[in-house]
Amino acid sequence: MKQLSSLNVARLVKRTSSDARLATKPKMSRKRKWVVGCSIVAVVIIAGMVGGTWFSSNLLLHPSFGGLGNFSVCTPEAEKDFGKGCGNLRESHEFAFSEVNVPSLNGYNMPGWLIKASDNGYSSAKGVIMLVHAGGSDRREDTRHISTYLSLGLDVLTFDQGCAGEARCPVGGLSYGARESQDVVSTYLYLINQKYGKVYAMGSSVGAAAILVALPEMPNLSGAIIENAFTSFDRLVRDSPDSKNVPTWATNNMIDLTKARGQFDGLLSPEHSLPLAGTTIPLFFIHSKADAVVSYTETEDLTKLYHGPETTWYPDVGQHALISNAQPALYSQKITNFISSIE
Repeated sequence: MKQLSSLNVARLVKRTSSDARLATKPKMSRKRKWVVGCSIVAVVIIAGMVGGTWFSSNLLLHPSFGGLGNFSVCTPEAEKDFGKGCGNLRESHEFAFSEVNVPSLNGYNMPGWLIKASDNGYSSAKGVIMLVHAGGSDRREDTRHISTYLSLGLDVLTFDQGCAGEARCPVGGLSYGARESQDVVSTYLYLINQKYGKVYAMGSSVGAAAILVALPEMPNLSGAIIENAFTSFDRLVRDSPDSKNVPTWATNNMIDLTKARGQFDGLLSPEHSLPLAGTTIPLFFIHSKADAVVSYTETEDLTKLYHGPETTWYPDVGQHALISNAQPALYSQKITNFISSIE
């Protein structure tokens, strides 16, 4: 037998030691494998749930209504719904207007357009109306309403609320009437300081909720059109068709996360403000029975909380915040009748 070289001996010893270690290493039992596997699955599920909740929270804080929200963007969908240039007066030149900046109690300026009746072929205005856009939208949404109010002898102010259009967004997104209500109060005070004797308001969705929350702070408001409002943020989410397919605890987690990220508690809501709004401001509640985002039953409940003069209209057609597009002539006539009845 040939002698083994020292190198071969070393290799043999190393291989033998390695084989010995492998032979003595305990194998993972089936039970342990099952436990580890279940743990991995649980981690994946929890991560997916957390990710899904975070994603849903993002949609609530930063929605996009009708393709609006980013003022520099005009999608074909938005142009179809809101007119030439998606309602951008700078591009359409549909009305003569002036650029204004409304200081908000929230600490930023709200860019807006003031459209005066006298600058657009009508006699001098007998009042002014502020148009408050829906959540995830901007002032361009309200351009389609301007001609109706000018014809009624009113100047019109459209403006971007915080985190919308060209306005700043110092806090993370929508607050469903909480911060937005202070934008509305700020605009009301701005118009009073502009020496308007009569100030009206019209709002849709979050804009409508913001007006209702602000009502106790606007005792001399001449009247308001409230379109497809909701009672509270919590009910809005819980009653959403999407929430019907998830467990209640998951919906609650999403609500809590959205409030925490958006820095609001949901206590400032239409259902809490309306009973404190007095009995003198005429309100016109509009809500389509075909609304797939907010049930018209929420508006029915809101009318029960208000102790002042009110008018209601529940059309059978019209998407959320787009009721005027479904029946423009009838919509305009309903608005005309309401304004004429309270002048």
